Amino acid sequence: MAKLKRSGILTGTAGVYFVASWLAAKGFHAAPTFGNAPSVDILVGSEDGSATVCLQVKTSRSALRWRGRKGKDRHPDHYEWDVGERSGQLNQSNLLFAFVDLKGAKAELPDVFIIPSEVIFKQFDKPYFKSEAKRRWRLHPKIDWVEKYKNNWQSLKDYLEGKGGFHD
Repeated sequence: MAKLKRSGILTGTAGVYFVASWLAAKGFHAAPTFGNAPSVDILVGSEDGSATVCLQVKTSRSALRWRGRKGKDRHPDHYEWDVGERSGQLNQSNLLFAFVDLKGAKAELPDVFIIPSEVIFKQFDKPYFKSEAKRRWRLHPKIDWVEKYKNNWQSLKDYLEGKGGFHD
């Protein structure tokens, strides 16, 4: 039997549902928009409903990239997610990105990196992306740079409570 090609739509859907369910388990209101809101995949509300934020979810089946040859020189180096030109140009105070690494859909839970759109916008606000040549808008954060955003649900709660929570 021929092996079926994985659908990018299914990967994206898996990321949205994972983030929404995890948010609900952590006491947030999470409402996927099912494509009915431009640039917003999940509307997130605080537990008491007094504050909301929008999430744009970007999912990779296996985001972690390694460097070096097999053996002791091989080490994790960075992550990769396709962002897209339109999303890379978003810079809104109430919009955050949730970058999901499904880790190959293995037994362990995916990792989620919650990053303000302003930070992502700065990553793509470079002449390289503004040239006329078609570019693939892909985020390549080094592990040490992105680690502070990894599974940092408390920062999202602080953000919704008006305590800040996200700093670069």
